[in-house]
Amino acid sequence: MKFLIVAQRFHTNLYYRTKALQDAGHSVRIVVLYKGKSEFYEGLKPMQVKLSKFSRFLIKLHAFFKKGKLKSAFELRIQSPNKEFKKIISIYNPDVILLKAYQNALAIKTLRTAKKYKIKVLMLTQTPYAHIKGSEFLFRLNIKLFKFLKVHAYITPIKLNYEVFKNFGIENVFYLPFVYPSEISVIKKPKQEIKILSVGKFQKRKEQILLLKVFNTLKKENYSLKLCLIGEAVNTKYIKTLYNFIKKNNLSDDVCIETNMPYDRIKKEYSKHDLFVLPAYAEPAAYSPVEAFANGLPVICSDENGTRCYIEESKNGYVFKAKNEGDLSEKIKLCISDKEKLLKMKENALISAKKNHNPAVFEQAIGKILLK
Repeated sequence: MKFLIVAQRFHTNLYYRTKALQDAGHSVRIVVLYKGKSEFYEGLKPMQVKLSKFSRFLIKLHAFFKKGKLKSAFELRIQSPNKEFKKIISIYNPDVILLKAYQNALAIKTLRTAKKYKIKVLMLTQTPYAHIKGSEFLFRLNIKLFKFLKVHAYITPIKLNYEVFKNFGIENVFYLPFVYPSEISVIKKPKQEIKILSVGKFQKRKEQILLLKVFNTLKKENYSLKLCLIGEAVNTKYIKTLYNFIKKNNLSDDVCIETNMPYDRIKKEYSKHDLFVLPAYAEPAAYSPVEAFANGLPVICSDENGTRCYIEESKNGYVFKAKNEGDLSEKIKLCISDKEKLLKMKENALISAKKNHNPAVFEQAIGKILLK
């Protein structure tokens, strides 16, 4: 079968879903509008299509009023591909389009083109209706438009999104968790010094500063710990704040910060640690917990992370109240105070990865969805 993956950018969480389709013998091509610095597509060759003239004009106009370097929500919504996009689809003539776009010009352009060529579209969504300005009316309107444009099915890696769609009477929605191959078979027993890892872009909402404050408190309570923070340096001012905190509290020997580390190196870092902590708030759907599970690491994340649904409390991790220093501290203590319990949680994390996040399961599920 011929698949075409269409996305604004090729997020790392697409990589093993793509590889699962290829490993099963399917032909897969990828079209994106831009490429980010932290992406990983070893062995894959995404085709980058230029934006339409109208999109480029609107973005230039918007630049006069924009604050900051990151792409704004407006920019992401108005990005539409040029005429080359339609040509690629007509020549490749895929059987299925996996569309990772929602509520934006790229989604509309893709669906219109797919409808013209009678191509099935599976929409990968991580967005509950609340993101559409919290409006139930706009959500229903959006779904009606997509129904008219012949979306075959919606696929979400988040249980909450699945439930929201179902509660609105949408039957063609399916819950498929993120996937990542688990390559280890033996879990290392935690040593005296517990090593904590956190991976995420260095920006305010990722809350590395909150984790540092908790780490500092735990060190004062005589817990033997090391902490490693890894991420893309998107906000140098914020990184400076982290370094200042580390220096002020004499944590230089216990905390390391790694910026812009290549993804193939990041993958190797997980197995060197005992516990993974994602302190971020307003996190739509973090992929890193799945990477951690696959390497035998229990996960602690906030209740504002969409993929918190992967965590089984006290078995393979914990969920803490976002922005709550005390609750995060308590959840970390629950993991590190008893090394036998931590070892069991590490084993459970690996079991979770093999059972719930196996790439082969994704390919099999896609096949069944296409038959519906």
